Amino acid sequence: MKNKLTDDIKELLSQGMNWAKLEVEYLKLTAAEKIIILLSMSVIGVVILLLLLPALLMFLFALAQVFIDFMPVAVAYVTVGGIVLLLLGLLIIFRKQLVINPVAKFISKVLLDHPEKKSEK
Repeated sequence: MKNKLTDDIKELLSQGMNWAKLEVEYLKLTAAEKIIILLSMSVIGVVILLLLLPALLMFLFALAQVFIDFMPVAVAYVTVGGIVLLLLGLLIIFRKQLVINPVAKFISKVLLDHPEKKSEK
């Protein structure tokens, strides 16, 4: 009787250790997946930014050329600069709605996804 109880306890401890090792591996894989998603989205964001900046610069020069038809050259470029500063100011004023909330929503979605939601999909 005592031998059987000892064997049962050893088997239970062995299964518990095996379960703990599997949980650690699952946590490692989940963390790796989430880090990969965050890093890949960061890289995509940087690439998009680097591709959009020259296009934005060309559009701003084109806008200045349009304004040159109506006003002196210096005033046209200052006007375009003022428009850029105005847009930058609006971005700073509405940074929570335009930047912080979407980024926080994305990161919390990646980091805090619940297993119940995955099973519903």
